[in-house]
Amino acid sequence: MRNILARGGIEFLAVFLGIGLSFNVEEWREESQIRERLKGDYYAIQQDLEKDIPYLNQIIEGQIGSKEAGLKLIQMLDEENSFDYELFVKSKRLVTSGNTFFGTKASYEASVSSGRFTYFGVDTLANEIGKVYEHHYNRLDLNGLLLDEANQYKMPDFNSGVRYLSDKIKKQNLDIILSPVYYPAVVDFISLQNSYIRKANLALYQMKKVNELLLKKLNE
Repeated sequence: MRNILARGGIEFLAVFLGIGLSFNVEEWREESQIRERLKGDYYAIQQDLEKDIPYLNQIIEGQIGSKEAGLKLIQMLDEENSFDYELFVKSKRLVTSGNTFFGTKASYEASVSSGRFTYFGVDTLANEIGKVYEHHYNRLDLNGLLLDEANQYKMPDFNSGVRYLSDKIKKQNLDIILSPVYYPAVVDFISLQNSYIRKANLALYQMKKVNELLLKKLNE
């Protein structure tokens, strides 16, 4: 009787250990698959950054050129003796909100929505990646919209077409340029543009940092 009970206990223990081992093996296999898919997510995010980094850099250069042209307008309005109507009009043509940055978020959002991105917890890499997409990209989206809106609706426009030197058009333009609303509008726009450029440079720094971290992770 004791032998039967002992044998039964051993068989039960073996079954129990077998089930536990199978569960652990299955859990290990599942986690291994998630790690591989997460690595694929990292690769996709890194590829997105490879495209977005030169794109943002190009936008920053364009915004800087526009800002410098805007500063010339302010200088000419500040110093009446340096006001040159023809140069003013030519400079004004360069003052624009230009291209604003709307980054590629698809790969990051797919990883987050799948649960893979934080499956193993929020480590340093995940935190740094999150700063790019949840902080910098969102700020640039918002400030880009504000910049476009300021250029379209708040900057008084005047005729800078081929007839801008004709007496009639020149008089109309000068009435706008020398009005009480024009100077503050230019100052506000350039201030907003300068803020956008600062935010874009901070974003670019973080993007480059994360790109290097991802390359290092993928080469492990």
